[in-house]
Amino acid sequence: MSSFSSKRREKFLNEEPSSVRRLGLHEDIADAQLLLDTSLGKEGFREDGWFAWNWALASAKRRLLVHSYSDGSPMEHLAADFPGVLAAQEPSSLPHPLHETEPFSLEELDGYHYAMTFLSLAKLLCRDDLVPRVVALFDVAYTDNRGKDALYEALLGKLGLPTVPAKGMLRFLKAHPLLLKAIEAEPRKRPLFVAEFLEKWYSAMKGTAWHGLHDKIPQSFDGYWAFEAGLVTYLWDIDDSSYRDLPFYPKDLVDYARTHGAVASPDINATLAAQDGPPTSTRSGEVCPK
Repeated sequence: MSSFSSKRREKFLNEEPSSVRRLGLHEDIADAQLLLDTSLGKEGFREDGWFAWNWALASAKRRLLVHSYSDGSPMEHLAADFPGVLAAQEPSSLPHPLHETEPFSLEELDGYHYAMTFLSLAKLLCRDDLVPRVVALFDVAYTDNRGKDALYEALLGKLGLPTVPAKGMLRFLKAHPLLLKAIEAEPRKRPLFVAEFLEKWYSAMKGTAWHGLHDKIPQSFDGYWAFEAGLVTYLWDIDDSSYRDLPFYPKDLVDYARTHGAVASPDINATLAAQDGPPTSTRSGEVCPK
Protein backbone atom coordinates (compact mmCIF):
# COMPACT_ATOMS: atom_id res chain seq x y z
CA MET A 1 0.00 0.00 0.00
CA SER A 2 1.38 3.42 -0.97
CA SER A 3 1.88 6.14 1.61
CA PHE A 4 -0.93 8.11 -0.04
CA SER A 5 -3.37 5.22 0.26
CA SER A 6 -2.48 4.70 3.90
CA LYS A 7 -3.02 8.32 4.94
CA ARG A 8 -6.01 9.32 2.77
CA ARG A 9 -9.34 9.69 4.53
CA GLU A 10 -11.46 9.42 1.39
CA LYS A 11 -11.41 5.91 -0.08
CA PHE A 12 -12.47 7.13 -3.55
CA LEU A 13 -9.52 9.54 -3.76
CA ASN A 14 -6.60 8.20 -5.81
CA GLU A 15 -3.10 9.63 -5.84
CA GLU A 16 -2.67 10.78 -9.45
CA PRO A 17 -6.03 12.55 -9.86
CA SER A 18 -5.63 13.97 -6.37
CA SER A 19 -2.28 15.52 -7.31
CA VAL A 20 -3.79 16.98 -10.48
CA ARG A 21 -6.72 18.36 -8.52
CA ARG A 22 -4.59 19.91 -5.78
CA LEU A 23 -2.30 21.58 -8.32
CA GLY A 24 -5.29 22.86 -10.27
CA LEU A 25 -6.93 24.34 -7.19
CA HIS A 26 -3.73 26.14 -6.19
CA GLU A 27 -3.50 27.56 -9.71
CA ASP A 28 -7.15 28.64 -9.62
CA ILE A 29 -6.57 30.44 -6.33
CA ALA A 30 -3.47 32.20 -7.62
CA ASP A 31 -5.15 33.23 -10.88
CA ALA A 32 -8.26 34.60 -9.20
CA GLN A 33 -6.28 36.47 -6.57
CA LEU A 34 -3.94 37.99 -9.16
CA LEU A 35 -6.81 39.16 -11.31
CA LEU A 36 -8.62 40.74 -8.36
CA ASP A 37 -5.42 42.41 -7.18
CA THR A 38 -4.36 43.81 -10.55
CA SER A 39 -7.53 44.35 -12.61
CA LEU A 40 -10.12 45.64 -10.16
CA GLY A 41 -11.20 49.12 -11.19
CA LYS A 42 -9.42 49.05 -14.52
CA GLU A 43 -11.24 49.90 -17.71
CA GLY A 44 -12.81 46.82 -19.22
CA PHE A 45 -13.14 44.97 -15.92
CA ARG A 46 -16.86 44.33 -15.89
CA GLU A 47 -18.99 44.65 -12.78
CA ASP A 48 -20.00 41.01 -12.98
CA GLY A 49 -16.31 40.10 -13.12
CA TRP A 50 -15.85 41.26 -9.53
CA PHE A 51 -18.45 38.80 -8.30
CA ALA A 52 -17.37 35.99 -10.61
CA TRP A 53 -13.72 36.12 -9.60
CA ASN A 54 -14.44 36.52 -5.90
CA TRP A 55 -16.75 33.53 -6.11
CA ALA A 56 -14.11 31.56 -8.02
CA LEU A 57 -11.52 32.37 -5.35
CA ALA A 58 -13.87 31.34 -2.54
CA SER A 59 -14.93 28.17 -4.31
CA ALA A 60 -11.36 27.06 -4.97
CA LYS A 61 -10.30 27.70 -1.36
CA ARG A 62 -13.33 25.85 0.01
CA ARG A 63 -12.75 22.88 -2.28
CA LEU A 64 -9.06 22.78 -1.42
CA LEU A 65 -9.89 22.62 2.28
CA VAL A 66 -12.25 19.68 1.73
CA HIS A 67 -9.69 18.02 -0.54
CA SER A 68 -7.03 18.47 2.12
CA TYR A 69 -9.20 16.71 4.66
CA SER A 70 -9.81 13.91 2.15
CA ASP A 71 -6.16 13.37 1.30
CA GLY A 72 -5.13 13.08 4.94
CA SER A 73 -3.57 16.48 5.57
CA PRO A 74 -2.92 17.23 9.26
CA MET A 75 -5.89 18.61 11.15
CA GLU A 76 -3.81 21.49 12.48
CA HIS A 77 -3.22 22.66 8.90
CA LEU A 78 -6.95 22.59 8.18
CA ALA A 79 -7.69 24.58 11.32
CA ALA A 80 -5.11 27.17 10.29
CA ASP A 81 -6.55 27.41 6.76
CA PHE A 82 -10.22 27.70 7.68
CA PRO A 83 -10.23 31.44 8.53
CA GLY A 84 -8.88 32.22 5.06
CA VAL A 85 -11.56 30.06 3.45
CA LEU A 86 -14.29 31.91 5.31
CA ALA A 87 -12.77 35.31 4.58
CA ALA A 88 -12.66 34.47 0.87
CA GLN A 89 -16.37 33.57 0.88
CA GLU A 90 -17.59 36.78 2.49
CA PRO A 91 -17.06 39.30 -0.36
CA SER A 92 -19.34 37.50 -2.82
CA SER A 93 -21.97 36.49 -0.24
CA LEU A 94 -22.36 39.45 2.12
CA PRO A 95 -23.86 42.81 1.08
CA HIS A 96 -21.28 45.13 -0.50
CA PRO A 97 -21.58 48.92 -0.83
CA LEU A 98 -20.28 48.97 -4.41
CA HIS A 99 -20.85 45.56 -5.96
CA GLU A 100 -23.71 43.14 -6.40
CA THR A 101 -23.43 39.96 -4.38
CA GLU A 102 -25.38 36.72 -4.22
CA PRO A 103 -26.51 35.26 -0.88
CA PHE A 104 -26.71 31.54 -0.23
CA SER A 105 -30.13 29.94 -0.47
CA LEU A 106 -30.95 27.03 1.82
CA GLU A 107 -33.83 26.22 -0.52
CA GLU A 108 -31.26 24.66 -2.87
CA LEU A 109 -29.58 21.40 -1.91
CA ASP A 110 -26.12 22.77 -2.73
CA GLY A 111 -26.73 25.81 -0.53
CA TYR A 112 -27.99 23.63 2.31
CA HIS A 113 -24.89 21.47 2.01
CA TYR A 114 -22.67 24.57 2.10
CA ALA A 115 -24.38 25.72 5.29
CA MET A 116 -23.92 22.36 6.98
CA THR A 117 -20.31 22.16 5.80
CA PHE A 118 -19.29 25.64 6.96
CA LEU A 119 -21.01 25.28 10.34
CA SER A 120 -19.47 21.87 10.92
CA LEU A 121 -15.96 22.89 9.92
CA ALA A 122 -16.01 26.00 12.09
CA LYS A 123 -17.08 24.08 15.18
CA LEU A 124 -15.14 20.86 14.65
CA LEU A 125 -11.93 22.75 13.81
CA CYS A 126 -12.41 24.55 17.14
CA ARG A 127 -12.97 27.97 15.59
CA ASP A 128 -15.97 28.88 17.72
CA ASP A 129 -15.07 32.53 17.26
CA LEU A 130 -15.91 32.22 13.56
CA VAL A 131 -19.29 30.51 13.93
CA PRO A 132 -21.24 33.83 14.01
CA ARG A 133 -19.52 34.89 10.79
CA VAL A 134 -20.51 31.60 9.18
CA VAL A 135 -24.14 32.09 10.18
CA ALA A 136 -24.02 35.66 8.84
CA LEU A 137 -23.38 34.24 5.35
CA PHE A 138 -26.75 32.51 5.42
CA ASP A 139 -28.62 35.22 7.34
CA VAL A 140 -28.28 37.62 4.40
CA ALA A 141 -31.38 35.93 2.98
CA TYR A 142 -32.91 35.83 6.46
CA THR A 143 -36.57 35.64 5.46
CA ASP A 144 -35.95 32.78 3.04
CA ASN A 145 -33.40 30.86 5.10
CA ARG A 146 -34.53 31.08 8.72
CA GLY A 147 -37.37 29.37 10.53
CA LYS A 148 -37.89 26.78 7.81
CA ASP A 149 -35.60 23.94 8.82
CA ALA A 150 -35.74 22.38 12.27
CA LEU A 151 -32.32 20.74 12.03
CA TYR A 152 -30.55 23.96 11.05
CA GLU A 153 -32.25 25.89 13.86
CA ALA A 154 -31.50 23.16 16.40
CA LEU A 155 -27.83 23.25 15.44
CA LEU A 156 -27.74 27.03 15.88
CA GLY A 157 -29.41 26.70 19.27
CA LYS A 158 -26.89 24.11 20.39
CA LEU A 159 -24.13 26.47 19.24
CA GLY A 160 -25.57 29.15 21.52
CA LEU A 161 -26.97 31.34 18.76
CA PRO A 162 -30.46 32.85 18.35
CA THR A 163 -32.99 30.57 16.71
CA VAL A 164 -36.26 30.93 14.84
CA PRO A 165 -38.96 28.31 15.54
CA ALA A 166 -39.24 25.91 12.61
CA LYS A 167 -42.13 23.79 13.89
CA GLY A 168 -40.62 20.49 12.83
CA MET A 169 -40.14 21.48 9.20
CA LEU A 170 -37.20 20.27 7.11
CA ARG A 171 -35.98 21.35 3.70
CA PHE A 172 -34.94 17.91 2.51
CA LEU A 173 -36.69 14.73 3.55
CA LYS A 174 -34.62 11.85 2.15
CA ALA A 175 -32.00 11.62 4.91
CA HIS A 176 -31.92 14.65 7.21
CA PRO A 177 -35.05 13.72 9.24
CA LEU A 178 -32.84 10.99 10.73
CA LEU A 179 -30.47 13.57 12.22
CA LEU A 180 -33.41 15.41 13.70
CA LYS A 181 -34.59 12.13 15.21
CA ALA A 182 -31.09 11.55 16.57
CA ILE A 183 -30.99 14.79 18.52
CA GLU A 184 -34.49 14.28 19.88
CA ALA A 185 -34.06 10.62 20.83
CA GLU A 186 -32.92 9.29 24.16
CA PRO A 187 -29.12 8.99 24.22
CA ARG A 188 -28.92 5.21 23.76
CA LYS A 189 -30.91 5.38 20.51
CA ARG A 190 -29.05 8.28 18.93
CA PRO A 191 -26.28 6.23 17.28
CA LEU A 192 -28.88 4.18 15.40
CA PHE A 193 -30.33 7.26 13.73
CA VAL A 194 -26.94 8.74 12.84
CA ALA A 195 -25.83 5.44 11.32
CA GLU A 196 -29.00 5.25 9.22
CA PHE A 197 -28.47 8.86 8.12
CA LEU A 198 -24.96 8.02 6.92
CA GLU A 199 -26.27 5.05 4.97
CA LYS A 200 -28.79 7.24 3.15
CA TRP A 201 -26.82 10.47 2.85
CA TYR A 202 -25.00 9.99 -0.47
CA SER A 203 -28.06 8.95 -2.45
CA ALA A 204 -30.00 11.80 -0.84
CA MET A 205 -27.45 14.29 -2.18
CA LYS A 206 -28.06 13.39 -5.82
CA GLY A 207 -28.52 16.59 -7.76
CA THR A 208 -25.65 18.49 -6.14
CA ALA A 209 -22.85 19.76 -8.37
CA TRP A 210 -20.35 17.31 -6.89
CA HIS A 211 -22.40 14.10 -6.77
CA GLY A 212 -20.73 11.28 -8.72
CA LEU A 213 -17.53 13.19 -9.52
CA HIS A 214 -15.30 10.39 -8.23
CA ASP A 215 -16.49 8.28 -11.14
CA LYS A 216 -17.26 10.85 -13.84
CA ILE A 217 -14.40 13.36 -13.39
CA PRO A 218 -11.94 12.01 -10.79
CA GLN A 219 -9.52 14.90 -11.32
CA SER A 220 -12.29 17.24 -10.06
CA PHE A 221 -13.16 15.13 -7.02
CA ASP A 222 -12.59 16.49 -3.52
CA GLY A 223 -14.34 13.94 -1.33
CA TYR A 224 -17.75 13.01 0.01
CA TRP A 225 -18.39 14.02 3.60
CA ALA A 226 -21.56 14.26 5.66
CA PHE A 227 -19.98 16.88 7.90
CA GLU A 228 -23.28 17.53 9.68
CA ALA A 229 -23.22 13.96 11.04
CA GLY A 230 -19.96 14.85 12.75
CA LEU A 231 -21.36 18.11 14.08
CA VAL A 232 -24.43 16.42 15.57
CA THR A 233 -22.24 13.69 17.06
CA TYR A 234 -19.99 16.23 18.73
CA LEU A 235 -22.61 18.70 19.92
CA TRP A 236 -24.86 16.03 21.41
CA ASP A 237 -21.90 13.97 22.66
CA ILE A 238 -23.04 10.81 20.88
CA ASP A 239 -21.03 7.60 21.13
CA ASP A 240 -19.88 7.07 17.53
CA SER A 241 -18.17 3.71 18.06
CA SER A 242 -20.86 1.88 16.07
CA TYR A 243 -20.66 4.11 12.98
CA ARG A 244 -17.31 5.89 13.02
CA ASP A 245 -15.96 3.70 10.22
CA LEU A 246 -18.96 4.11 7.93
CA PRO A 247 -18.41 5.95 4.64
CA PHE A 248 -18.91 9.72 4.66
CA TYR A 249 -18.47 10.13 8.44
CA PRO A 250 -15.68 12.66 9.25
CA LYS A 251 -14.34 10.79 12.26
CA ASP A 252 -10.99 12.59 12.36
CA LEU A 253 -12.76 15.95 12.60
CA VAL A 254 -14.86 14.71 15.50
CA ASP A 255 -11.80 13.25 17.22
CA TYR A 256 -9.96 16.55 16.74
CA ALA A 257 -12.83 18.52 18.27
CA ARG A 258 -13.11 16.14 21.20
CA THR A 259 -9.39 16.41 21.84
CA HIS A 260 -8.90 20.14 21.30
CA GLY A 261 -12.30 21.74 21.78
CA ALA A 262 -14.45 22.58 24.75
CA VAL A 263 -16.62 19.89 26.25
CA ALA A 264 -19.89 19.58 24.36
CA SER A 265 -22.59 21.78 25.87
CA PRO A 266 -25.34 20.31 28.06
CA ASP A 267 -28.23 18.78 26.18
CA ILE A 268 -30.49 21.81 26.07
CA ASN A 269 -32.53 23.14 23.17
CA ALA A 270 -32.53 19.65 21.64
CA THR A 271 -36.20 19.97 20.87
CA LEU A 272 -36.41 23.74 20.46
CA ALA A 273 -37.57 23.47 16.88
CA ALA A 274 -39.48 20.22 17.11
CA GLN A 275 -43.13 19.35 17.01
CA ASP A 276 -45.07 16.13 17.35
CA GLY A 277 -45.27 13.98 14.26
CA PRO A 278 -43.00 13.69 11.24
CA PRO A 279 -41.23 16.74 9.83
CA THR A 280 -42.79 18.46 6.86
CA SER A 281 -41.06 19.81 3.81
CA THR A 282 -40.70 23.55 3.30
CA ARG A 283 -39.58 23.21 -0.30
CA SER A 284 -42.08 24.25 -2.90
CA GLY A 285 -43.35 21.43 -5.04
CA GLU A 286 -42.31 18.63 -2.66
CA VAL A 287 -45.05 16.48 -1.19
CA CYS A 288 -45.14 16.63 2.58
CA PRO A 289 -45.60 13.40 4.53
CA LYS A 290 -49.09 12.66 5.71
